[in-house]
Amino acid sequence: MKQGFTLAELLIVIVLVGLIAVIGARATVKILNANIDKTMKVQEKNVESAALMYLEDYCLSPIDNTYHCSLTRTITNGKVYYNGQINLSVLISNKYISNVSIRDEVCTGYVNIVNNEATARLDCGDLY
Repeated sequence: MKQGFTLAELLIVIVLVGLIAVIGARATVKILNANIDKTMKVQEKNVESAALMYLEDYCLSPIDNTYHCSLTRTITNGKVYYNGQINLSVLISNKYISNVSIRDEVCTGYVNIVNNEATARLDCGDLY
């Protein structure tokens, strides 16, 4: 009697190992995408905080009594509101944040200011 595996047995083992590898790869990709989403949400919150600091420094209470604010100013019921967009590059050049990047992909974007409330929109290529 010969010892060893038949061709059919080898093919079955190879197919099973391949299936396990595909299932494992899918689970890994899902975990990585979830982590990228969480990281982007944290980055967006950081950018929104930086934009609000910029708004406070340059629009609401200027440091040197000159306004460097490009946002639209409106007064409603005696309260001053600012609306418009702040580009990410403005926040970076004024040193409110450093470059925003995910997995070596530098992000671009802007922050929408509506009634002094900030909402960040970041673009990090195909990652998000």
